[in-house]
Amino acid sequence: MIFDIGISEELPMQTDLRLSLRALRAFVAAVDHGSITGAARVLNLAASAVAAALDQVEAEFGADLLIRTRARGIAATAEGREIAERFRHLLEDYADVMDHGRALAQTLSGTLRIGYYAPVAPAFLPAVLHPIMRENPGLRLEMFEHDNDSAQEALLNGALDVILFAGQDLRSGIDIRPLCDLPPYVLAPKGHNLTRTTPVQIRDAATCPIIQLDRPLARPYVERLFRQQGLKPDIVARVDSTEMVRSLVGAGAGIAILSMKPFIDVSYGGDDLVALPLQPDLPKLQLFVGHVLGRPRKPAAVFLEALDAFMSTPAASRLICA
Repeated sequence: MIFDIGISEELPMQTDLRLSLRALRAFVAAVDHGSITGAARVLNLAASAVAAALDQVEAEFGADLLIRTRARGIAATAEGREIAERFRHLLEDYADVMDHGRALAQTLSGTLRIGYYAPVAPAFLPAVLHPIMRENPGLRLEMFEHDNDSAQEALLNGALDVILFAGQDLRSGIDIRPLCDLPPYVLAPKGHNLTRTTPVQIRDAATCPIIQLDRPLARPYVERLFRQQGLKPDIVARVDSTEMVRSLVGAGAGIAILSMKPFIDVSYGGDDLVALPLQPDLPKLQLFVGHVLGRPRKPAAVFLEALDAFMSTPAASRLICA
């Protein structure tokens, strides 16, 4: 529809948003209250600021939209009333958008997207998340396995809200907090010779067949442990899942060097397993949680608080073989 003053419906896009929200509010208030002083009182602005805003609106449209008289104050022309009505809709839409944004940030609804380091997070993450989900039925989860690098990349790209990862090569732009230090330990079948003396010396572990967890962080970490001691382990199998490592160890195929224990001492195959601490002077693996710098959304903030609380419980200490 075209106005008599030659303004098309597309004009707000063509003006490159030169009119501020304050100017729009001042114009609507002046039309509604019929005076500059009435608009100034409602908006808690100086009358001069309201008058300047009205002048700005008329200058932007290149037309007289208001009739100013000393006796009657302000009266809008037909075009002015139509412009005020359109401004009113814009302001209402803006308020709706802001309310929606605040609701997303403050309520536990919508989707919480978590990226996690597969070898460690499944041992404790469900116990942290389940109470949050139970108390907030509107919350949905999306969870993705990641290595260190891909987790940080997905977080910075906006694909994830929170990441749990073992820290190395940390990137800027991420608010990172350490959760715990994970010392390496030996996983062996029950009754293995290494169970006779603890802590196990890494040179003794190197004499046994090794089942290696072949993940981007776990593999170089374990290889570095042996290399720093001048040892060359006998790798008899490389597998990419923790449960397959545990099952092979339980079946007697070898031992493994891992970092975080699950709460159970049995493999998928039903074999009994033993976690044995390694010598204490070896480098530890650090577990971190991270989110993009700035205030996280409410679901992410609640999850971070629950995670911190869990890490101080006796249950969390059972995940560490020390």
